[in-house]
Amino acid sequence: MIASPQALLNQTAPDFTLNAVQPGGLWQPVTLSSYAAAGRWAVLVFYPLDFSPGCTAQVPDYSRHAADFDAAGADVLCISRDSVYTHRAWSRELGLQVPLLADMNLAVAAQYGVALPDQGCARRAIFVVGPDGRVRWLHLEEDPTEVTLSAREVLAQLP
Repeated sequence: MIASPQALLNQTAPDFTLNAVQPGGLWQPVTLSSYAAAGRWAVLVFYPLDFSPGCTAQVPDYSRHAADFDAAGADVLCISRDSVYTHRAWSRELGLQVPLLADMNLAVAAQYGVALPDQGCARRAIFVVGPDGRVRWLHLEEDPTEVTLSAREVLAQLP
């Protein structure tokens, strides 16, 4: 675990592979470095839990703007500690158009300095990873129950 997520700014993003539920409910492994290899930006959206009030507002906001992110050369990857089974149920219920990645042991959240093991979830945070594989921008929520940044505001951080 890193001391501070800010230490990752302009550094190579920690690579990972996680199982992800894709729009439509199928799941497959997703590897962060594959986005840089394809010349794409990756927007990592860490959120505490599926079916919680703040997350039920935040993740659908990214889903509604999935086509805008794609047009900007970026892919949104939403990450929480929920299982692929929970992700699939939540994705179907909300009709989500972004992949949901299962970080069940919070290992990836720890790599990014946003794991909250005492609370059993990740801190709400956004990391924008450039096509060069480096963290180019980040935002951390102080209060995990609040969502103070919209998908459009994150989209504005892309070139």
